[in-house]
Amino acid sequence: MNRAGPRMGEREFILFMALVSAMAALAIDMPLPAFEQMRAAFGLAPEATDLALTMTLFFMGMAVGTLFYGPISDTVGRKRVLLASMVLYGGAALVAALAPSLPVLYASRFAWGLAAAGPRTLSQAIVRDRFAGTAMARVMTLIQAAFFIGPIIAPVLGKALVEIGSWRWVMAFGIFSALAVTLWSLRLSETLAHEHRRELQLGAVAVGFRTVVRNRIALGYTLANTFAFAAFYSFLASTELIFSAVYGQPEWFVPYFTAMSVAAALTALGNNRLLRSIDARRVALIAGTTYSAVSTALLGVTIAGSGVPPLLLWLVLFSLANCCHTAFFPTSISLALEPMGKLAGTAASVMVFSTSMLGSLLASFTDRTIDDTVMPISVAYLGYSLIALCFQLWARGGTHAPAEATS
Repeated sequence: MNRAGPRMGEREFILFMALVSAMAALAIDMPLPAFEQMRAAFGLAPEATDLALTMTLFFMGMAVGTLFYGPISDTVGRKRVLLASMVLYGGAALVAALAPSLPVLYASRFAWGLAAAGPRTLSQAIVRDRFAGTAMARVMTLIQAAFFIGPIIAPVLGKALVEIGSWRWVMAFGIFSALAVTLWSLRLSETLAHEHRRELQLGAVAVGFRTVVRNRIALGYTLANTFAFAAFYSFLASTELIFSAVYGQPEWFVPYFTAMSVAAALTALGNNRLLRSIDARRVALIAGTTYSAVSTALLGVTIAGSGVPPLLLWLVLFSLANCCHTAFFPTSISLALEPMGKLAGTAASVMVFSTSMLGSLLASFTDRTIDDTVMPISVAYLGYSLIALCFQLWARGGTHAPAEATS
């Protein structure tokens, strides 16, 4: 493994990158326990799905932002762009905390997603600057395991802030997390060497994007990841509503979300150990195949239960499917970036744009149909996991030769 830089040792680098990676997750997970209070604050019905739009807009903002962060970081370096994104992140959190109406909240969440695209894109590019292939996959799984500390504590912290203050306190927390990343980043050395930087021109950026899209491995694993995330985004946006509106058990949401995050962290650690003896391509295939198999069972029990199967049984299968996604995500990203070389920033932009924009759009179709059953999300998990598996199988036939930007 390569060193993380003269200031950060490898362990500190992994912890820092976990925090950077978690910035988007914190902005997503912390507000979830506040949705009930937010519905009342904005005069919405208890079963209203309007607040799911705050998630969709966040993901769309993140998708738009990725079009800029990757190419710009390929030109000026990763660290400057990361710091700029943190300024926007804190500003958007402040506006959300002070939002007097739903339209202002919607706008701030889009801007927040725009900012969160920075750490989301740059974390992948920074790791790719220093690692490649299975070595990168191992580092990504360690980062992912540490990253899940955020989702474990985020709902608990969000619920605590709601109880001692209000939903506005939850939004304001984003200011402090942005400040923490900014201060810690002072110890990070720039990871992109000057000789690997690209000129920032519209034509050069377009050529870089075409190079990524024309590479079968990069495109195949990116599309596989996109459809896997389409299901996962529905999990994030709709689980709170499923507990409250479908099963009438809103008090279960925070404990379940915390337990799911612990399970995901353990999955990431197990994945890391697996990658020591099995290459990333095989791990990704096992995860993707199991994901589809578990999703088939998930839909089966949902149909047998007329759309409302026994809660514990459905949660076990639902959680197993999400753990499969946890195993698939870092390996698929590593495999997609492996042939990109010095185009890592631009490649990461394409990947995050696809998973954020297309994934959130696909998830929105599911979110809007959640009413009094879990049938929509069960169907989505099976459909999207099967499509993801098909794209993964297609990607496995590609060449591993390093990609070069060509017109």
